[in-house]
Amino acid sequence: MSKFSGGGIKRSSWLTFRRRLLLVRVLLRNAASSAELIAAINAELGEQGYPEAAGAALKHDFDALKGEYGCLIFYDRPRRRYVLQELGELALLDLSDECMEALAFLEESFPEGNGLPEYANLRALIERVVLLLPPVRQREHRQRRSTIRLGLGGNGGRIDNQVVALLKRAIEQRREVEFDYLSTFDIGAPRRHRVAPYGITFRPEGHGYLDATVLEVMPLGGEALRSAIDYRLDRIVAGSVTALATKLPPLRPSPATFQIRYTLVAQVARRRDVASYFPQTQITYLEDGSAEIAAVVTNLWQARQVLLRYGDACQVLEPPELIDLFRRTASGLARLYGTDLES
Repeated sequence: MSKFSGGGIKRSSWLTFRRRLLLVRVLLRNAASSAELIAAINAELGEQGYPEAAGAALKHDFDALKGEYGCLIFYDRPRRRYVLQELGELALLDLSDECMEALAFLEESFPEGNGLPEYANLRALIERVVLLLPPVRQREHRQRRSTIRLGLGGNGGRIDNQVVALLKRAIEQRREVEFDYLSTFDIGAPRRHRVAPYGITFRPEGHGYLDATVLEVMPLGGEALRSAIDYRLDRIVAGSVTALATKLPPLRPSPATFQIRYTLVAQVARRRDVASYFPQTQITYLEDGSAEIAAVVTNLWQARQVLLRYGDACQVLEPPELIDLFRRTASGLARLYGTDLES
């Protein structure tokens, strides 16, 4: 009898311990109300979860987690949610010095308030990993400064959170979207764009872009329908995004492509380490130290932006449309700086 009783006590103790660990797991995921916590525990443990007097048992578990393990769980009254602030002795995740250095790199590269980490939920991930560390390692992390960081430029324009959330959902569900967009060439009111969305990209200069195939623009401007366009997220008007019922086709429509060819002078290319900025890039290094590069692009405007970084060390050879873009750019710069191109 005593043996059975002892086994029952051990089983009861194990169930209690498991229930409390589950509480911590749920709170690690997010802040939660008492009803949400009880429902999560009962969904996992079934009849072995909380009894009918669940509120009292939940409070007892909180007290035990605080007293036995040093967990800090506080009640956020305005939100009516319990929040896990410190794991105490349950902080079982420890990291090597190399991993701590990597964590410091992420902290330095993706600070609070920067667009990319907020929209990609990187800050939430970093803070969650830090919470899982023992207190001494948390203190080390707060005092550590990484000597390496990822340069992402400025914050760019403000991006509406709801815009990003709706676009992400449409991409995941493979649905068309509509939105009002104010491009560089829209002087007055924004225009309505219907697009097939495929991804969101943040670039080193700090701007976020929606990669999409443009299907319809009202009224139509200079956009080529069925072409691939990168829409600046901060130029999509807040409150204007609508996900449509139309599903995207299994394969993305192939946009028009352009074979580009350009040369770089020897001063840039002589070390034979020229960057490959475009798909299908082929680099031929010439005897005089210069290089000739061929590639395929879908957006000539973006190709011009990339190649302008070389200044007068780059000469575009083809296609004619890209050469024309550079001529117009050169003429505009000449007007700005008072240089006569004919002289």
